[in-house]
Amino acid sequence: MAHFTDLDFPHTPGAHPDWQESWVLIFRDRVTNCVGFLRTGSYPNQGTTQTHWGMALPDGTRFRRHLLDRRMQPGDRTEKTASSGTMKVSFENPDYVHFQGHDPDAEADLRIYDFYPSQNYELIGASRSVDGDHTSGSREAHGHPESAGRVEGHVRIGDHVIEIKDGYGYREHGFGPRALGKEPPQFFRSARAHFGSLGPALSYSLITSHAADGSFHKFGFLMLDGRREKIKDFHTFNSTFGDGLSVVGGWTQVLLENGQKIRIDVETIDGIVTSTSLNNGGPGSSSAGVEALSIPRWNGHEGICDFNMIDNAHRGEQPVSNLFLANSEDGLSKRKDDLSWIHSNR
Repeated sequence: MAHFTDLDFPHTPGAHPDWQESWVLIFRDRVTNCVGFLRTGSYPNQGTTQTHWGMALPDGTRFRRHLLDRRMQPGDRTEKTASSGTMKVSFENPDYVHFQGHDPDAEADLRIYDFYPSQNYELIGASRSVDGDHTSGSREAHGHPESAGRVEGHVRIGDHVIEIKDGYGYREHGFGPRALGKEPPQFFRSARAHFGSLGPALSYSLITSHAADGSFHKFGFLMLDGRREKIKDFHTFNSTFGDGLSVVGGWTQVLLENGQKIRIDVETIDGIVTSTSLNNGGPGSSSAGVEALSIPRWNGHEGICDFNMIDNAHRGEQPVSNLFLANSEDGLSKRKDDLSWIHSNR
């Protein structure tokens, strides 16, 4: 049986015009290394839906289709289903979450059987802000329950049909106010969202957000052998090509409260560019980011992760702030962060 609660199902929209709700599935077939990113969501108060969809094979075969401004139709949102026209998520079967996608060039019919109940992430460490603590200030219903599990089903990319019997997947569910495109910009200077699963041994969501106001936050959770462990700190390191967006891989180093260090090494299979109201970012949209669909490795285990990266660090003419391993101060100074633990077991 799955571990569903009301937190997993569609919610009653809040009053905010930018209140949205969305579900994401990333998956990897461990036989062929076919990977994919499926997202279905909606802005109910604006009467629109969104599909973000990409899949890839290691030989370079790819599919990507985003549908960002479809008008909502009757039946798109029910108590246990949500649809954006080309994609649908369903919680109607108590044993699994069902994702379905249909396009002339691709198909997906996937079931994810959870390893553990959905987890909400938590703030990690002290808030780093240019002028004190920051919160969203929103009283709207919001949350981000996430889980991981075993994946079965099939996908099609062009003429390639892949039957998945024992894949790994990770699912996200976000609900609450989320801006589409505003002036002045309200989007990240930079962000890292490394989330995934290496099977029952390890699953995690590790996110950093360098906000438009200069504040820096870390949040997430980690499940080790089915038990949630307290995170003291972590850092994510992305390697890219010279375009500054194409992620090759990297690693995340996690320090648990009990002193244990976990290094998750990442090898990217392919990346999928995503943004909000425009296909590849641009005026009136969020910055384009990349869903780097990757193989994470730790302690003899491997699985699937999204090594997501958004970089818009300078925000035009705004000054840099909250740098970890680069000095922007005049005169004599001392780095305030002890980063020795990052390299101690490399």
